[in-house]
Amino acid sequence: MSLYGALFSGVSGLAAQSSAMGAISDNISNVNTIGYKGSKVNFSTLVTKQVSLTNYSPGGVQSKPRTGVDVQGLLQATNSSTDVAMSGQGFFIVNEAANPQDGDMFAYTRAGSFKVDSEGYLQNVSGWYMQGWPLMGWDNSTQASTVSVGDDIYMKAYKDSAGDTVYINDNIVSADHLQPINMNNIGGTASQTRNLRMGANLPNGADVGKIYKQPVTIYDSLGGDATVQFSWSKVAQNRWDLEAIPPLGAKSLTLKKDADTVYGAMGRLDFTGTPTTAGTMTMAVNGTTYSFLTNAGTDGITSNVFHTDSSAASSTGTFVDSLAGDINTAFQMEYNSVYVDVGAGVTAGSTLNITVDGTTTNFNAGPTFPLDGLNAEDTAAALNGTNSFTSLGLKAVANGTRVHIYSEDAMHFDIAGTNEFLTWRDLASGAVGVGTVATGKTTDGIAYSERVAGTNSLIFRQRNSTRDITVGGLNSFDLANGNPATLQGQDPAATNGFTVSAVNISGSVAEDAIEFNGDGTPKEINVAYMDIDWANGSNDMTGSDSIGFFLGNLDIRDGMTQLDGDYQLSYWSQNGAKFGNFAGVSIGSDGVVTALFDNGVTRPVFQVPVATFVNPNGMQSLSGNVFIATDYSGEPTLRTAGSAGAGQVNASSLEASTVDIGEEFTTMIVTQRAYSAAAKIITTADEMLDELVRIKR
Repeated sequence: MSLYGALFSGVSGLAAQSSAMGAISDNISNVNTIGYKGSKVNFSTLVTKQVSLTNYSPGGVQSKPRTGVDVQGLLQATNSSTDVAMSGQGFFIVNEAANPQDGDMFAYTRAGSFKVDSEGYLQNVSGWYMQGWPLMGWDNSTQASTVSVGDDIYMKAYKDSAGDTVYINDNIVSADHLQPINMNNIGGTASQTRNLRMGANLPNGADVGKIYKQPVTIYDSLGGDATVQFSWSKVAQNRWDLEAIPPLGAKSLTLKKDADTVYGAMGRLDFTGTPTTAGTMTMAVNGTTYSFLTNAGTDGITSNVFHTDSSAASSTGTFVDSLAGDINTAFQMEYNSVYVDVGAGVTAGSTLNITVDGTTTNFNAGPTFPLDGLNAEDTAAALNGTNSFTSLGLKAVANGTRVHIYSEDAMHFDIAGTNEFLTWRDLASGAVGVGTVATGKTTDGIAYSERVAGTNSLIFRQRNSTRDITVGGLNSFDLANGNPATLQGQDPAATNGFTVSAVNISGSVAEDAIEFNGDGTPKEINVAYMDIDWANGSNDMTGSDSIGFFLGNLDIRDGMTQLDGDYQLSYWSQNGAKFGNFAGVSIGSDGVVTALFDNGVTRPVFQVPVATFVNPNGMQSLSGNVFIATDYSGEPTLRTAGSAGAGQVNASSLEASTVDIGEEFTTMIVTQRAYSAAAKIITTADEMLDELVRIKR
């Protein structure tokens, strides 16, 4: 019956307008709630199917509440660096627990009024904790998702409880791939350099052999700053070589083209004092082991032994200079010498007659045999005759049954012809033999071993393409207090020695660090990584932790160039940070949270992701001004702020409620009148029913 239908239609009107009034009351109550999204109640007709053309069957109305989740609120500036607002689409990801476990709920919010709680976590006023991506220095892993901050590269990763690196999948919402930011964990931390970028102009007009030096600072894992000395040397037109001296406290530095290809390597010994006890350091060079003793003795006796008498040294520097000279001699004997094996046919006390390229020099074989330390530098005691190897710019060292003849300073050393040009003759017995010619790499005018100017540190260069240099016995170089005389001997991971990698780069021509095109852009770059083996207790920068070394892209002037003009450093930058006390944070529009330290260092530590939804209005709201995903909203997609349609993060600002007071009061008046009208329908229908009942009376 239409009267009953009208009565029920009026009741539905009361219910619908009551629902609208409820939404209005919530909106007005939350007019100052940060990030609140105002709700509106729309109305939908309830139509009863008309079964007669002459009678109308009323249906009524049904309320349809809708929250304007996708409506942007106004941004308001604040004085707190941890207040953040979203400008554009997307939500902050939060959890009800600071460190989420199984069962803890992830939710999404625009309420960015975060403060630091008692444990250091960022918590908003509703008690929800911010979640995001922790950042670490990029370890050059292809598995990592990277973030560029300026010229530096970081990765989304963290260390688990076992100390292993966990690489984050940046599109998964879970406790394994999202972490809370904790301000208490930032202060006082340090990170090692993972990436180094360098750009400079190497003058096109420089003469071959010209060297340009550039010191660069890096950081070890303990936050210590160290200086790597780079030297660029021109070896030919459009071709430059690169050498890097290991920093103080390092055992070796290796320049690499890739993970397996070594371009250059150097070793280092840092002496903290002159050894006060007799010790023996060993060094395997080209597969031959040499021993360096700190007591007095004669060099070159039978088994490649050198003596650097520490008790006779006037200073640590003097001792290091002497040791560098002995090591240099060992290198020259292996890589830049010819030798004669005189065998057992030499009479003790006899004189040897040795001819090199037609020049003959007589050697006193010494009081005993095998040969006893002949050295061309001691000409009065060791050389006879009118000619000497010294006059030829050569030197000679005898050990055992072998006499080495080498050039220490010449730019090039070679023995012309064949073995017939290198002979020996025992003048006492008349025995004659042909020596064995052994040539290694020729010198390039730079000593293989030398003391770093102004320090008590010794460096040596690797020249071999197949054999590592291995150093041992460092813990035998003791000081009076019982500590090793070298920093390398104090390495808790390897107190005895270390290894310098063999140089194994190869090509159709000698590979240089950089070959340039005719327009000054790099044509070929053979240095992309740098390994440092530390002795100071910090983590080694080797293997998967190699330092990425960016010198520019090929055919582009974005790094090293070769143009006319002077040498000029364009830029150098590195990630990592030394120790400093935490002073605060700043948040960029891309969501990167940068820690500020009182030493002026800044370091990205976190990135705030933005979760976007296909239908944000289909999300379900919960107490605390948060939302959760539903089948209507779709699953979240995590994006970097400001990219792919995601909103930007605005620091020191908050998003205001989207409620308009004027609009709400206007809607309230309309709702009130509509409610009164619906009530009037009920009273009128009631009166009509009463009239109908009175008909029977």
